[in-house]
Amino acid sequence: MDEFLHKALYVVETDEDIDFESAPSTGQEYLRRVIVESRKCEAVVVADMKEILKGKKLKAQTVKYTTDSGCPPAPEVFLPSKEWQQFQVSQFSCLRSRMAKHLARLKKQGIQMKPNTTLPDGDKEKEWSVLCYGNPEDEKYCGTPPMLPIILSLNQFMVETLLEYNVQWLEETNFTQQRGQWLYALLAKLEKPLKPEMCSLIRTLARLCSTFRVQLTSVDDPLLAQLNLFICLVGRYFDQSDLADPMK
Repeated sequence: MDEFLHKALYVVETDEDIDFESAPSTGQEYLRRVIVESRKCEAVVVADMKEILKGKKLKAQTVKYTTDSGCPPAPEVFLPSKEWQQFQVSQFSCLRSRMAKHLARLKKQGIQMKPNTTLPDGDKEKEWSVLCYGNPEDEKYCGTPPMLPIILSLNQFMVETLLEYNVQWLEETNFTQQRGQWLYALLAKLEKPLKPEMCSLIRTLARLCSTFRVQLTSVDDPLLAQLNLFICLVGRYFDQSDLADPMK
């Protein structure tokens, strides 16, 4: 076997007998002992399981696993059909394609997309909350919808930042149609493949939507379609299939 092994350290060969009863006095002597002992070992060693297990019993496998996605199961009447899910994924994909082509066309013409309102800096979370959903202290201002010029003007860093803000806000409040509009617009601009942190974020979004869904009391609730939509898009379009509703 020695001819197949590459030596990491140079060891001086010697014909002297090695006294294994005494401690090695140098590094070279220690390495020579290792070499001599290794040559006495067989290249392949096979354990005799019959001898090892004689009089013993094998324990049952203790590895545990779970397929729980963290999404509470919805009532059967709340679940969308297979056709509905496929249609929503198709529509969402077409929208993303149209947005990408429009941006490419503008870039080719040397036109920079500008929002129709002044946008806060990325680290101004409170200002973004006021812009998107209004100021609780000012009932006259109820926020700004995610208009196309705003969404198209956002770079990917801002899209990810706003998605993170929105999911955090959703953890602290209730789901509304206005929040659904912003989430849908931001997801439409989110680039694939997803970064690990974005993958984790949208999975949190799907779980939140599942939690809100089970709290509904009627299939006629106007929020049901939006909640189903986000669970569908996260699971079917962004490939988090363990979170998706069944295709029935």
